[in-house]
Amino acid sequence: MRFIQIHHTEELSRATSVQFIQKYRTKAGAFTRRRKLPLTSLLLTMLDRRGLTLSMELRRYRQKGILTEKISKTAYLNQRKKLSPLAFLDMCQYRNRRLYDAGEMKSYKGYLLLAADGSSINIPTTNETLELYGNASHKDKKPQASLGLSCLYDCINKTILTGSINRARFSEPAQLENHLAELPSLVGDKPSIVMLDRGYPSTALFMRLNAKDQKYVIRLRSVDFKQEKSVMKSNDETVEITFTKSRLNHYKGTDIYDQMIASGHLKLRIVKLALPCGGTEYLATNLRQEEFDTEEVSKLYTYRWGVETAFDTLKNKLNMENFTGTSPIMIEQDIFASIYVCNLASDMIADAEVKLQQREANRQSKRKHRMAINRSFAIGILKDLLVAAITAESKKKRERLFQQMIDETLDEVLPVRPGRRFKRSNGLLSARFANSRKPTF
Repeated sequence: MRFIQIHHTEELSRATSVQFIQKYRTKAGAFTRRRKLPLTSLLLTMLDRRGLTLSMELRRYRQKGILTEKISKTAYLNQRKKLSPLAFLDMCQYRNRRLYDAGEMKSYKGYLLLAADGSSINIPTTNETLELYGNASHKDKKPQASLGLSCLYDCINKTILTGSINRARFSEPAQLENHLAELPSLVGDKPSIVMLDRGYPSTALFMRLNAKDQKYVIRLRSVDFKQEKSVMKSNDETVEITFTKSRLNHYKGTDIYDQMIASGHLKLRIVKLALPCGGTEYLATNLRQEEFDTEEVSKLYTYRWGVETAFDTLKNKLNMENFTGTSPIMIEQDIFASIYVCNLASDMIADAEVKLQQREANRQSKRKHRMAINRSFAIGILKDLLVAAITAESKKKRERLFQQMIDETLDEVLPVRPGRRFKRSNGLLSARFANSRKPTF
């Protein structure tokens, strides 16, 4: 049981150790003396953030016992500026390492199924944020500061493994390579398949992934390898991508150019799929046909949608873009803290799903539809009870509160109706307080 077995109090204890403080404080001497807001309480305030005005947030923190003394807004913000945003990313990665080392995580044919993607995050527009992250608006339009969030996601276990904050316009393939370089330190030597959308494919990326023996399934754009796709004789075959002069010129001056000259070509398995809407989709992969047939490659790519769901959770269910302040350090703290809470929610939901399956299997009367966890409700329960569970005075009470979260989540399950579709309204039915976007905390 992922959520119950991983004790959050141990993670907070590690986060307040001398080594952790020295690594992630931004000011020498910070968090060494007894203050009104020690590091443990500071971390809890960020986990419990609701997006209210700061005065109301501080009032809530006092009511919940996170703060034992009254503290001014200025003092609170100054204390937060002493902590690097990477502290929460470290906590997230440490938690993931413990889960994978414990053998809690599922796989498909022995492979972890991963997906990488980037998303644009709207942030408060100031001269500082515009200079640091960039402007997402069109020319001559009102400026809107924005940053790029890149994440590597485990699609089966619904866990964000790692992430990075970048300028609004950043190279997604470059960040993918950085994430994959971190992977062994997070999951050990477990093999993986990475699924990528149309923003990633390039000859250089295919060659680099092949050189590392990293398995992949990548959706091609309509303009990618048009000549080779046009002469395919079947829906699944290995084609030879010849490095013509025009293709080589594109990579002149890069590290991959000499490798392309030496090899002369690239062998790529391309799978052609008919879409329900009538179009055609092409997937490139280095998986062997004997291990993964055409249907399985298609199935693997559908797992990629999980990373889109993770971004939806961060933005719409955890209200990540409702930032505490306008300074970059607080924006980045809120983002990485949201990723940590998103993973906690996934762990709790994973445990609840196990109990739900057991409960449904024991039911004498079968339901018409399969039941699933209401993720929005689960996140609301987590935000409501998490701090109380972490700060409980005894291990028995902590585990009881963690179990309460799961039990309450099981009371609000939803039916899964296969093939259900809704016509897009293009915003005509949207409202300021849309029924489909009501907050749970």
